[in-house]
Amino acid sequence: MFSIKITIIYDNNTFLAELKHGWGFACLIEFNGKKIIFDTGGDKAAFFHNIQKLDIQLDTITDIAFSHQHWDHTAGFSDVIEHLNERCRIHVPFKFDDKLLAQIPKNRPVNFVRDIVEIDDQVFLMTLKGKFCDLKECSYIYEQALVINRPKGSLVLTGCGHPGIKNILKAVHEKLSKNIDWVIGGFHLHRSLKRTINSVVEDFNALNVQHVAPCHCTGQKAVGIFKDSFINKIHDIGTGSSFIV
Repeated sequence: MFSIKITIIYDNNTFLAELKHGWGFACLIEFNGKKIIFDTGGDKAAFFHNIQKLDIQLDTITDIAFSHQHWDHTAGFSDVIEHLNERCRIHVPFKFDDKLLAQIPKNRPVNFVRDIVEIDDQVFLMTLKGKFCDLKECSYIYEQALVINRPKGSLVLTGCGHPGIKNILKAVHEKLSKNIDWVIGGFHLHRSLKRTINSVVEDFNALNVQHVAPCHCTGQKAVGIFKDSFINKIHDIGTGSSFIV
């Protein structure tokens, strides 16, 4: 069974003082010769500062996937793409911001992910419809999660979880017929009531999730409830943390 290395490039919290952090999410996934950037955070200068400090070379990246179109996941969009090698594949949900798409050079093919797509052997991107509400109104948004299957279960990486983190996990379980081993990323529970968070934790347990690493928009209240339930199965992460699963 192959190992997967996760490096958090950008998050609300930080593990390394020399790195810059802020609202948003970005990470690097490395396994079997693949290097996948998942989101680019909420601040372009911070993202480039951090990849330099972490010695991440954009011209070695094999794939880049943007979970969804919000600013806190797409910082430096065109600048990042400009530094990628021409063979690097670009993956976005099938409904994505036209202004961002216009920044991609026409000679660069884009993979628009609808439903679930296998981009490599046992490596999937899955797009679901979610709801986003600001102070004025609510609207629908499409967001994709990254799923890597291994014999002991799936690793699920989510940027913000707008479709609902439990809906994402249930869809992974139903579509891929795999147990879920790891769930990493933003769970979008920072404004949720305690009873809602408890319901999500119950669903995690019902799906027999083995490890959780919540960050970004999960919220400290939700992280605390997850810690009470998962005890030795929850992992603290933040900007600069790197771990192998």
